[in-house]
Amino acid sequence: MSLVRNFSVMAFTAFFSCNAMAFQENDDASTADPAASAETESDTSNSVDADNMADLLNSRQQLQQSFTLQRTVNGEVVETEKRTVTYSRDQPYRETEAGKTTVQRLKERYDREALTRTEAFEEAKLDFVIADANRDGAMTAQEFADLVNTWRLNEARQAEAPNNEIAQQRKYDAFLAEIDPDTAEMQTKAYALEKFAFMAGAAETLSLQDFIRETMLDFDSMDADKDTILTGEELARFRALNRGETVDQ
Repeated sequence: MSLVRNFSVMAFTAFFSCNAMAFQENDDASTADPAASAETESDTSNSVDADNMADLLNSRQQLQQSFTLQRTVNGEVVETEKRTVTYSRDQPYRETEAGKTTVQRLKERYDREALTRTEAFEEAKLDFVIADANRDGAMTAQEFADLVNTWRLNEARQAEAPNNEIAQQRKYDAFLAEIDPDTAEMQTKAYALEKFAFMAGAAETLSLQDFIRETMLDFDSMDADKDTILTGEELARFRALNRGETVDQ
């Protein structure tokens, strides 16, 4: 089973959110109210002059771009969603050498929001190859711990936070890792070694088949609705299980 993401630009609109300014002239100057004229002059002195009008409009400009995203499994569309991105004035929306386009960033984020069973299977095979440093066909506890630590350092195998509580916890964990990286690495290793012991049981190593089996058992246990796709809380809990962590309800 495969997961295909299709993107199409639906609309591109520039919005100007500046305040409307109306100007009125009285052809009969003799009938003008002196008090009103004085008030008008005072208001005009506080308003933006013509030379700065362009800067005012630009400073309040917003650009919005909408995309329609489709998630397809085995040729069948299982999800369609429209998302709108709002750009600030100083935020580039075209591709540059320094960064990725908005579409690329949106696609990567969308990809992280769902995982099919087939994708989990392919990930497990790749993870085993990466972890098996000496290429002996067996994964040791230390090799698994090193693998999990690379996920932490590269911010890989991380699902989008399904709720604000988990998002705040991640910020806190990132802060602790920044001020005390050694402790963060030790904690990651402790979780990984405990996870490995659970997967391997009495054995000292895991074969490729064993590792894939344990990964798919974790997938199936988190797939509450049995649709072979993990999203939201399901995916967050699965990713935590991969690292030997837990996500509280």
